[in-house]
Amino acid sequence: MSKFNFRSLRRTGTLGLAVLLISSGSAFASISTFSGQDDGASTTGPFPNSTAAQAAFETAALGFGSLNTITYENLAVGYYSPFTAAPGVTVTLNTPTNFGDGFSGISDTTLGNLYGFNTTPGGNQWLGFPGGSATFDFADPTNSFGTWITGLQTYYTSTITITFDDGTSETLDVPINVNGGAQYFGFTDTTAFDSVTITDDSDDAWGIDDTTYNAVAATPEPSSLFMLGTGILGLAGAVRRRIKA
Repeated sequence: MSKFNFRSLRRTGTLGLAVLLISSGSAFASISTFSGQDDGASTTGPFPNSTAAQAAFETAALGFGSLNTITYENLAVGYYSPFTAAPGVTVTLNTPTNFGDGFSGISDTTLGNLYGFNTTPGGNQWLGFPGGSATFDFADPTNSFGTWITGLQTYYTSTITITFDDGTSETLDVPINVNGGAQYFGFTDTTAFDSVTITDDSDDAWGIDDTTYNAVAATPEPSSLFMLGTGILGLAGAVRRRIKA
């Protein structure tokens, strides 16, 4: 089956890992991007270049705190928007057409490496939005964003962008596989941001999976803070009594 019945060409190939450092438009922000492509790889891998880019991204992202990953596995299959992808993370889809399972929304169908497919070990769901965009809104700002991208091919797609705002408007151009397969793209920013939009206005059938961002450290409840403060005061009193003795 060809993408939207345009063609059934299958080719293989591999593109290398690239880790790029760029300066943002903000005088205080520094953006690092991480990109790895496994052009034409099968839906089951292996994905050596993408996996290497993911590892490099996660190592850098951990410098800003712990990480959360959205696998899309526990979400209802279908096209609906907006939806809560994880606690504090809302995703809004903006596409002109719903092509159904295997193409649009939360899908659990795999049609081949020229289409979107799952990358979660042991999973089978992923997110697709051909001909449009997906915006991730974070209740708490993050310094990182990375995701697997599957099924992109240059026959349909000439541009895919990631836009966000860390005080100035930023746009990153994502590399595109020639022959489908998988790739990983992520970035870190020394200035936190609370929204990311991924856009591909072509009719390419593609998807994303395993989207990672910085988790927010748990804030102690007021009662916990009171108990901690009481304990510190008690310890200080005990030290003073010991000194007087």
